[in-house]
Amino acid sequence: MPENRIKNKMYKGVIFDLDGTIADTIGDITNALNLMRQSYNLGKTNKDEVLKHINFGAINVIAGVLPENFRDEKTLKEALVRYSQFYSENIVETTYAYQGIREIFQILYDDGYKICVLSNKQDKLTKAIVKTLFPEKYFVEILGASEQFPHKPNPASSLYLAEKMQLPCGEIIFAGDSNIDIETAKNAGMFAVGVSWGYRSREILEQAGAMLILDKPEDLICFLK
Repeated sequence: MPENRIKNKMYKGVIFDLDGTIADTIGDITNALNLMRQSYNLGKTNKDEVLKHINFGAINVIAGVLPENFRDEKTLKEALVRYSQFYSENIVETTYAYQGIREIFQILYDDGYKICVLSNKQDKLTKAIVKTLFPEKYFVEILGASEQFPHKPNPASSLYLAEKMQLPCGEIIFAGDSNIDIETAKNAGMFAVGVSWGYRSREILEQAGAMLILDKPEDLICFLK
């Protein structure tokens, strides 16, 4: 076992968002959405348009990239099934872990930190992507969206993860790239950390009330020292 690099034990666990925080997933999301649109004889959307709707859950992304006359409940449910199928077949064609993420996971794991991933992406897809990109041993829990909990920024899923980690919320860092993640952390009473390399601007993170903003993954280890 390597010598501990983290001496400050004020915090003992970290919950990470997935999309735009530990991995760049926008390419595969866009490809799956385009295959879904193609199944309705619609033209392609693009990453910039998808980014406007990401972070709020799959059904909201789908509604955002479909014409208004495709947004009735029946069509959206059908489109979600099609999108999910297309996405599950190609989860890491272009998706990649951000540089430095694997290294900080290893350091946190070696130093006894408890690590979770929490996403508004569907639970099955969240688990599949994270387990493909990273060793599963790092994580206490990998949790995506399901009927079990409301979407972030509702704190219910974060509080559940705190129980799984067996830690009080005040000893948990919640790191994400969006205002939704910052709001989730604050709602759960966790330390809200924004990451500037993701899909939202530093200004958005500041306005949401981020307590700390990281410019690169290793900044988290520097903060914890």
